[in-house]
Amino acid sequence: MSNYIIYIGANRSGSTLDGIEAGKKLGYSTILLTNIRKYLRERELFPEVDEMFEVDIEREEEIRKQIHSLRQKGKKIACIISFLDDYVYLAAKLSNEYCGTDLSLQPIADCLDKTELRSKLKGKAYSPIFFPLSPPFSYEHMSDIPYPVVLKSPVSNGSKDVLLIQDEEELQRGIARLSRRNPPSLLVEEYLDGPQYLIETVIKDGTPIVEVVVKQEIDFQKRFIVTGYSVSTTHHHPGLLKEVRGIISDLGFENGSCHLEMRLVQNKWRLVEINPRVSGGSMNKMIAAAYGLSIVEETLRVYLKKNHEPRFKWEKHVYTSYMTVNKMGSLLRVTGVDEAEVQEGIIDVHVKPNIGKILRPPTSMAHRYGYVMAVGKSVQESEIRAKNAANLIKFYIEST
Repeated sequence: MSNYIIYIGANRSGSTLDGIEAGKKLGYSTILLTNIRKYLRERELFPEVDEMFEVDIEREEEIRKQIHSLRQKGKKIACIISFLDDYVYLAAKLSNEYCGTDLSLQPIADCLDKTELRSKLKGKAYSPIFFPLSPPFSYEHMSDIPYPVVLKSPVSNGSKDVLLIQDEEELQRGIARLSRRNPPSLLVEEYLDGPQYLIETVIKDGTPIVEVVVKQEIDFQKRFIVTGYSVSTTHHHPGLLKEVRGIISDLGFENGSCHLEMRLVQNKWRLVEINPRVSGGSMNKMIAAAYGLSIVEETLRVYLKKNHEPRFKWEKHVYTSYMTVNKMGSLLRVTGVDEAEVQEGIIDVHVKPNIGKILRPPTSMAHRYGYVMAVGKSVQESEIRAKNAANLIKFYIEST
């Protein structure tokens, strides 16, 4: 009889699908619980999913009903996992309860609430100054934080609801804007100015067994949008991984995975944020291309209590260039994809939106509409190849 992995939620591409493929590779049958009805009509997009069920995954009791139904049918569930922010904690909690996994629930919860995270790590050398705001969001006692500052929702992700604030007038406008969503709180943080790095980690028994450093290229228009990622051993900096291990220890993270964003500010590593899951989008594919290592597979091995072999099989320089648009409108057509795919060093080209989709200039990471991934003999060559190929791809938009 097969053992099953239950996945709560998925996207049509990226790390969530990579995670399902990794489950199949490890010899498990896969079950996807989704609240997106059209996925059941698009089963061809999910070839590695053995069974798919429409479930209101916003409601824990509905997920529990489905789990009970599956168990009554004799299905042995090895673990329950989600690679999506909204469900990563719930999946880990249910996995511990139903499958006997030993995932670190409190650190996951802390990472999902940025105010809780800042409070837990308050006073650490890597932590920025911060000031929590509660309704009616008075900031009269915020004198410890000089402008510019960052204003955000404590539960934001993908750069949504994260604003760079230059002065008090902008702060007033920003609070008014974010208040329209009726948040229970807001968070003001010291702005950290410096190059930014993402560190993917997989943690077992309190020790990071996988650590991959990725340099990020950030385009600031209205929001902080990452438009480029570079994976290379040349990005390792003295002290960075030591700092990361200290943060994981301070959080009490024993088992699971997370990615941290750190900035080098005046030769000191400072923590931007932590997310308790593998990065989405192209990240798993990038790391696999650079090192022959699957972050999602290693994460599953923690859940499944399997042995790990987290060695780099090779080392390559890989760059991924993401594409955005500069005006809002309906997508008429996309050209240049075939031409981009045949350029030297290109290893993956992905265009996300379908014809007719409304595109817009980026105010969150969700407004990145595709990427080009390239390999090169150096960091610079991989970046040039990816960006040049991405420039061949054109989105034709009819203004709305």
